[in-house]
Amino acid sequence: MSKIFSLGDTVNSKKTRLFLGPNADHRNIQTYHDPKYKWILDFAEELRAIGNWSKNEIDLSKEKTDYDGLDEAGRHIYEAGLKFAIALDSCAGRAPLQLFNNGGISNNPEWELYITNHQNNELLHSESYTEMVRAIYNDVDDFIESIIKDEHIQARAKTILSYFDYSTEVFEKNEANQTAFAHSKRPLFPEITEKTLKIAIYKAALVINMFEGIRFFATFVANWSFSEQPVKLMQGSSNVFKLIARDEMIHLDIFQKIINMLNTDKSEGFKEIAKELEPETYEMFQVAYEEEKIWIEYLFSKGSPLIGMNAQILQDYMDYIFSVRMTNIGLDPKKIGLMNGNYNPVPWVDNYLDSSNVKSAPQEIESVNYIAAIDNSKDTDFTMDEL
Repeated sequence: MSKIFSLGDTVNSKKTRLFLGPNADHRNIQTYHDPKYKWILDFAEELRAIGNWSKNEIDLSKEKTDYDGLDEAGRHIYEAGLKFAIALDSCAGRAPLQLFNNGGISNNPEWELYITNHQNNELLHSESYTEMVRAIYNDVDDFIESIIKDEHIQARAKTILSYFDYSTEVFEKNEANQTAFAHSKRPLFPEITEKTLKIAIYKAALVINMFEGIRFFATFVANWSFSEQPVKLMQGSSNVFKLIARDEMIHLDIFQKIINMLNTDKSEGFKEIAKELEPETYEMFQVAYEEEKIWIEYLFSKGSPLIGMNAQILQDYMDYIFSVRMTNIGLDPKKIGLMNGNYNPVPWVDNYLDSSNVKSAPQEIESVNYIAAIDNSKDTDFTMDEL
């Protein structure tokens, strides 16, 4: 049975795996002295430093005036993007702890510290979206209700939620097994094996990687395009999205590193699982790619009032983003039909992002297989630049 604190059960986190190590359902002293995964602590510190902003620090006083001055196409682009961002971050605000701090998955204190900060950071994003809605729309409740009823958002979210639901169900059954085993020595769900858990963990990491590094970006770029016009518009919203994107890049970076570690470090026990799931991984990216194309068409279905931004330009940018994201976790973008994903049609977007991973074209990204050489018995430091 998973315990908040296990008296008398010694757990040496320096001698166990990040996920599903011995006694993974037992946790005791939270100590950060001489950690096994120091780079996870570095990410936690980076997130606390960069993500230490307030929902109230951005001036949104001009947003309603700017919004009311947009034509129908401009209001549609802005509103559709904001609605989906709110829906997506409502999921992102719950998923990290529910999935990756579930009892029996990990008892590593570095990971517990990071993932808690990650979730708090996502909740700040949701608070900030609420301030954006309040600044522009007279009836906040009506706006929120319209998100739930929007068939385009529902269609786009359905696939994402199905992946999360799969992993959540596996983890909940595993926790039920732990409770049952503590009383009767017999699991309630014998089909939940270590392999089943590894598949669920790996898939969840992939989905969060795509979540953070792909699914928000059409909205980010379309929104930033308003503030790139000769007469800058929606600058308050643009600044909020900039802060959020900066945080998301840290979330993306750590999950890229987690995936690459699981792919290449045999001692973590996921290497065979990653290989077995490779066809399904490509399918996940293919499905996401097709859904992003449909979404971009919807964003610009009423036309584009934006100089330098339309459906084709944004699609070309998303081709670039998909190529970078796939390359960074050892996948070949050509396998989902991306033959020209090394071109960034809107380099000005880099000004809104702090991560070098986005600024690099696929052919410029160093191989991520350096992680194969990690010796976890050594106290090796990693920096954000190494990702």
